[in-house]
Amino acid sequence: MAGLTPLTELEAINEILATGSESPISTLEENVIIDASLAMNTLRATSVEVQTRGWNFNTEENWKLAPDNAGEIRLPLNTLKVDTVGESAGLNCVQRGQKLYNKGEHTYTFDGTVTVDLVVGLGFEELPSTARLYITIRAARKYQDRYFGDPNTHSYTQQDEIIALSAMMDEELRSTDANMLSDSQFMQDLRARG
Repeated sequence: MAGLTPLTELEAINEILATGSESPISTLEENVIIDASLAMNTLRATSVEVQTRGWNFNTEENWKLAPDNAGEIRLPLNTLKVDTVGESAGLNCVQRGQKLYNKGEHTYTFDGTVTVDLVVGLGFEELPSTARLYITIRAARKYQDRYFGDPNTHSYTQQDEIIALSAMMDEELRSTDANMLSDSQFMQDLRARG
């Protein structure tokens, strides 16, 4: 059955270009058109900005990372944020380049596996539709601000951006199956007393 498909990266870039009355492009390969290159860079930078916050769709929870033969833990290339959790929560580790660094021990060397929550950067077409739309609208507004400078000529309004963010946050809440009675900090503290 044919139907609507989520926005592709090429369509998002063309949407951004359209906000500046620029001609659309037909491929993402080796764009020498300056406007297309600026639109693509704006879209990708905005995607990293939005994804770095960490959402259910791009967070790997309780991920076990093992050291290599040198004792170092290499992080995936698309790591945006890392936080030790579970049995490793007491370690004060941070991302330095593509390696995990133990600030408490001042070393890149680890004796065993470390459990972390990883926020990873996904390709545009790996994102849920609501994230694609929000990122596109946010990027289009940034593109117009940076390269045209007149906020009165925006094709998308701040209200459009807020509505798209709201839809993405609504999807986030539904996908995490949050429960106010069991997940709130108050209820967790109350259960811990009992």
